[in-house]
Amino acid sequence: MLMFHSCQNEIAEIRAITDANNLPIQTSIKAEYNFSEKGKLKNKLIANQIDQFQGDENYIEASGGFTMIFFDSLEKEQARLSAQRGKYIEKEKSMKAWDNVVLMNINGEKVETEELIFKQDSNRIYTNKYVTITSKQGILHGNGMESNDSFTKYRIIKPIGDFLLNQKTDSISNGESK
Repeated sequence: MLMFHSCQNEIAEIRAITDANNLPIQTSIKAEYNFSEKGKLKNKLIANQIDQFQGDENYIEASGGFTMIFFDSLEKEQARLSAQRGKYIEKEKSMKAWDNVVLMNINGEKVETEELIFKQDSNRIYTNKYVTITSKQGILHGNGMESNDSFTKYRIIKPIGDFLLNQKTDSISNGESK
């Protein structure tokens, strides 16, 4: 008696693997992309791998770790965002970074979280996730944060923990309060 055995895959599985919409049109290893506006450098993306996708939604996906550098109008570095993964959607002019996200400004202040979203058209960075902000004044914790793209003006949406507030004095002269 002879038996024949064959393997077969579901057609949906085959289409998912071979669908051109699921494959990048370009992959770059150890890549660097510059984003400019009116001839001025605004952002620089440095990544271990960048995959560019085209279709209903054109986007760039960074993986294996990446850094996004934010520049001011004089092309001077203002902030630096790093994460393991990210996605930039061209139509929305927005980038989502996730997995070990750290954003640091020129003053040495940093925020650590699991996800940040950068809206390029409004120069706004925000998250609804848990954040830890470290500054010269101490460490703050909370859920949710929003800031400008240079992370020099920011606020925690729902602060968590104890806070010490300084009492306001009427005036200070020679180190003595009046």
